[in-house]
Amino acid sequence: MSEGTGFLGGGNKGGEGFGNVLFVGVARIVDRCVVASLAYNSSVDLNGVKQVLEQKMGLQAGTHYSFSTGQTSWHLMADDEGRIFITITVVNYPARVAAQCVDELSRTFMVKAGEKSLTSKEKGLDKACKSLFDKICAKFDNVAEIDTLSGVTAKVESVKLVMQENVELALQNCVTLESIEKKAEELQQQAGVFKKTAKDIKNKMWWKNLKMKLAIGFIIMAIIAVILAMVIPGGGGGGSGSDNNGRKLLRGGMMKMLNLPTHS
Repeated sequence: MSEGTGFLGGGNKGGEGFGNVLFVGVARIVDRCVVASLAYNSSVDLNGVKQVLEQKMGLQAGTHYSFSTGQTSWHLMADDEGRIFITITVVNYPARVAAQCVDELSRTFMVKAGEKSLTSKEKGLDKACKSLFDKICAKFDNVAEIDTLSGVTAKVESVKLVMQENVELALQNCVTLESIEKKAEELQQQAGVFKKTAKDIKNKMWWKNLKMKLAIGFIIMAIIAVILAMVIPGGGGGGSGSDNNGRKLLRGGMMKMLNLPTHS
């Protein structure tokens, strides 16, 4: 056995590997029976696995649990029907990658032998699941490759998040633009009212000026008519002297009013 493992020994049961994934298996919570398992890069004493599972850990379905013992780390997840999915790795194995391994183990095992696991005897599904478990171990044993893929996935999620923020910002800008357009419409309406009022005032002033000009023109014409009436002598030559004197007096008064020179 390796130092500090308690139940993991040397040997490579799954071909050449990186020595990161040591064991995968599926057990029942009710009787701690390991119905299917595979030792990878190691040998495993199932009694040691069962002793760990017999501890009252209070596992909740769908929750990932991790703990270390000696030089190994355990990664567990239970489901609603009382199954425990187990992955054992070296102690410095990334927890996020181990969680992915447990998720893939759960998903693929349920498709392969989900219902049978509830009634199978211990190690009863080893042969049926060997190929599946071997592929999972080989895949997740190469941490560098899996972690790179995880990093790419994380970057994609980050890009999606940024895109969502940009969409929200665009919507906010859209709301702002709508507000600006509304204000512009209000200003345009106000400008229209102002323009109409200015036009009405202009028309009123034009009519007022026209009336004033007409009044002044009428007064001037009246004055000219009076002047002409006084200057031009009456027809027939038979006017009396008193009429001539009256015209002279009227003409003299008009001349003085208009500041014109008078002639005797």
